[in-house]
Amino acid sequence: MTMNIMCVCGCGLGSSFALEMTAKPILEKMGIDFNLGHTTVSEVLSLKPDMIITSGTFSDAIKGGASVEDAAKVVTIQKFTDSVEMEQAISRFLDK
Repeated sequence: MTMNIMCVCGCGLGSSFALEMTAKPILEKMGIDFNLGHTTVSEVLSLKPDMIITSGTFSDAIKGGASVEDAAKVVTIQKFTDSVEMEQAISRFLDK
């Protein structure tokens, strides 16, 4: 099954793209079949992703408007280009 994964920031351009570039090689290394993209806080829930990768600030905004099920899809990253943090966070999410 292909996972639909969205990286999210306020405008869907800057930090979400940095998150996407960090996540892509990690997901490939982990052998996950995925579609990866980036979008805005206001659009992400309507896209029905399987996983949402974002920063702490946007994580709170997404969870605030999300169902319990959708809120559980949020993976929060503090350092956008830290591949170790990203891999650990994705692993924790997949272990749920």
